Amino acid sequence: MLIQMKKLTLSLCLIGFSAGSFAQTVLLKSEHNIEEYKLDNGFRVLLAPNDKENKVFVNTVYMTGSLNDPQGKGGLAHLLEHLAFKGTQNVKGEEFQRRLDQYTLMTNASTDYYSTKYMNIVRPEKNALNEVIYLEAERMDKLVLQEKFVPSEINIVMREREVRMDQPFAVMMDQMWKSAYGNQYMGRLPIGDLAELKSIKMDELNQFYKAWYAPNNAVMVISGKFDKAEVLKQIDKNFSKIPARKMPAQAQVPVLDSAKIQNRNFVVQKGSDLAKFNIYLNGKNEKIRTVLSLAPPLYSMQPSGHLYQSIVETGTATAVQSTTWLDRDFNLVFMGAVYAPDHQADKVQTGLINGVEKTAPFNETELKRVQNMVQNQAESIQTNAAALGSRLSDYYVSYQGDWTQYFKDLERIQKLNVAEVNSTLKDFLIPAHRISGDIKPTPEDQKKALQQEKKEQAQTLDQKSEQAEPLKNVSEYKKEVRQYLVRSGQQLEKNEQKIQRGQLKNGLKYALFPVATQDDKTYATINVDFGTAESLFSKDEIIDFTSYLLLRASDKYSLQNIADKSIEAGGGAVASAAGNGMNIQIVAKKEKFPEFFQYIVDVMKNPAFEQSQFDLIKSQTLATLNRPYTEPETVAALTIARLIEVYQPGDLRYHFEPDFAVKQVKAASRDQVVELYKKFFAMNNAQVALTGDFKSDEMLKLLQKNFEGWNSEQPYQRLNSEFRSYSAQKVHALSEQREFGSYQALQTFPMGADHLDTPAMMVFSYILGNSQLSSRLAQELREKNALVYGFGSSIQLDDWSDSGALTINANYTAGKSAEVSQSVHKVLEKLLKSGVTEQEVEAAKASIMKKRVTSLEDERNIHKMLAPQLERNRDLLFRKKRDQAISKLTKADVDTVIKKYIQPDHLVEVMADQYGQPQDSAAVKK
Repeated sequence: MLIQMKKLTLSLCLIGFSAGSFAQTVLLKSEHNIEEYKLDNGFRVLLAPNDKENKVFVNTVYMTGSLNDPQGKGGLAHLLEHLAFKGTQNVKGEEFQRRLDQYTLMTNASTDYYSTKYMNIVRPEKNALNEVIYLEAERMDKLVLQEKFVPSEINIVMREREVRMDQPFAVMMDQMWKSAYGNQYMGRLPIGDLAELKSIKMDELNQFYKAWYAPNNAVMVISGKFDKAEVLKQIDKNFSKIPARKMPAQAQVPVLDSAKIQNRNFVVQKGSDLAKFNIYLNGKNEKIRTVLSLAPPLYSMQPSGHLYQSIVETGTATAVQSTTWLDRDFNLVFMGAVYAPDHQADKVQTGLINGVEKTAPFNETELKRVQNMVQNQAESIQTNAAALGSRLSDYYVSYQGDWTQYFKDLERIQKLNVAEVNSTLKDFLIPAHRISGDIKPTPEDQKKALQQEKKEQAQTLDQKSEQAEPLKNVSEYKKEVRQYLVRSGQQLEKNEQKIQRGQLKNGLKYALFPVATQDDKTYATINVDFGTAESLFSKDEIIDFTSYLLLRASDKYSLQNIADKSIEAGGGAVASAAGNGMNIQIVAKKEKFPEFFQYIVDVMKNPAFEQSQFDLIKSQTLATLNRPYTEPETVAALTIARLIEVYQPGDLRYHFEPDFAVKQVKAASRDQVVELYKKFFAMNNAQVALTGDFKSDEMLKLLQKNFEGWNSEQPYQRLNSEFRSYSAQKVHALSEQREFGSYQALQTFPMGADHLDTPAMMVFSYILGNSQLSSRLAQELREKNALVYGFGSSIQLDDWSDSGALTINANYTAGKSAEVSQSVHKVLEKLLKSGVTEQEVEAAKASIMKKRVTSLEDERNIHKMLAPQLERNRDLLFRKKRDQAISKLTKADVDTVIKKYIQPDHLVEVMADQYGQPQDSAAVKK
């Protein structure tokens, strides 16, 4: 039961609380509408209600991580996290994960130095939230650790480590931590290494679990829309009976003096980028954290950041990067510069140091700009259940229970003066705290094909003799589908009644959705379509440049003016190329939106296309293109794109080809940008969607005023793609030497987004690869054979023609390409032979419908649907037909679609790793 700290008022006790359940329920702490409770066994609960949300974020945090791994057993806490999904005394085996899949929208877990977190996002429904609370209580007290799962999970952890340590920055950080701490404390990666992982025994896992997974060492953070009384009742019911335990002493990290770190320069040769990094690191100092948190925007924000101005705008480097890691035992500020082969490395290094350590002091205007930006971010976090819940969780860990420090930090940031900021940064960003990193591309001798040696198959869990437990309660899934179908229909009808659709005299289509959004902001989407495949031939890069420069300056406003106006409005505006057209997104606080929208439209109407900004983006683009394309994922993607290509170079639909892109960029000029804008950019083939708390008649007048006379005489024709079938191909391509390879596969079929078979294909796709743990691909690639850490599968369906594709991708241990391909074929062949189960179909339908309903309960998601619907002359009720079709699907329907469309003998597969063969782009068969 909950610890009594003070009595409830008589009136509160009388409002439906039974004496047996809530006589002891009291509040420990309350700030900013967030309440903290504590059970008498020490379990803490943070409740952050938000009735505007349509989700609930639930994070169960244990105050133990890799720092408490026993010596010589690095990675034990992380391995335990993996095993914590394998069943409990009352929810056995695979049923634990399957119930998580059934009741959550998303589930995940993570282990860091200080904590282990189990995160769930659920719908705001009593039964779903109650189930998650029950499962987390089971995980805390009744977890069953089974030795048979350990070998396969160790292999999966190693796949995870391989992927992570193939990232240059991760390698550099690992080297730095080892230099600072040796092979202990932060010098041991939470993920572990193979030798120590293999030495872990079952009794050590059980001992760690029993020692640290205790109610008095955990907190549950719940944010979003929920019934507080019901939540407290369920937590009391499920967690109060778990006994507190005497906790071991937490590992203590020695105070770090970075000046004493001997090795201060690190070189990593991996990947394709050239970059210089300076990491400013020192031990615990809570007083300076709030100032250090402002360092990234002060130095790297465009266009005012001092480091950005000193080395990007001068052409010394291509881009700058900055972030912070401010934790209980150290403060770390990361500054980086990315550059191109034609840049001078020594000048980049000098510029990186001077731009940070010798820059001019920041002024009041710059500080206020960043303070306003931080305030805007804080307001956005406050309206997002997952963002706020994550922030509270992180602060609870970092400040050992004091989550209120988050709000104290926000208040302190607003009170900072520029003298304190400059003084703190000057004292911290100094050579004594600086550790340098140099990232260079993979050496040429590591890009040659290696001879693959036969390796002994790693021991994994053999599940062939075991029958997977069937999913429980098929009727329960069917009931959920019926309920979600009703809710979906109600949401669609209710919202459709609010939407005003129409067309201006020039042809522009609009949709006005006057409704209060969860974050009290108003959103605008402007899709501008123009030109044809012929009129825009070889203008792909020009469209990109035009979209990039469109909102960076006008005849009246500079880039800094626009940036400041965006911060003032609590929003922003961005333009991007989209086929033969552009997409403009505008967002602002509801009270600021009309003014900000008009401001951005004025910029759009009178763009400056400044020569200096054009030259800058052109040089940056060339620098980005001027790199090796030898990473496994890049090689696989390029190879498969070349294999299925049907368009000619210059067509907007032609795949990205580095050499061709370089030629296009080099030939581009500012005059071409100006010409394209004047000739094509207009509103007579546009769609505009507005969503927010506004008056529709006022917004319509705003659209008429700005867009009704904005026309172009150039013809417009949509870029369509037709269905093409490909014969099976299997290419094993050479990539640079990495721990992992990349598998990418594709099979096309004559089905578009509106095809009658599409609903059944959606369900098949879900069963095939939606879950990283329980889907068909997960069971074969990950759980059974531990070939991959991450994988994905999806269906791509054209909106305008019957053309679609199934895509599958995975990262795998280099040398295991044949096994991955065999496993994919095995899964597809089994589905063709035996079909799916009724349980799989009903569970998939329930999950798909649950997510579709949830998306409709957020007005911002409906906003994203409006512009595409305008283009196709549809409304929200069209979606109702798809929901009805999904709800009616049977096992026979899904089996029929599998047999009709899934053809492994038409699967195009590419595996890219260090054991493949070189691929010449010109020689790849079309």
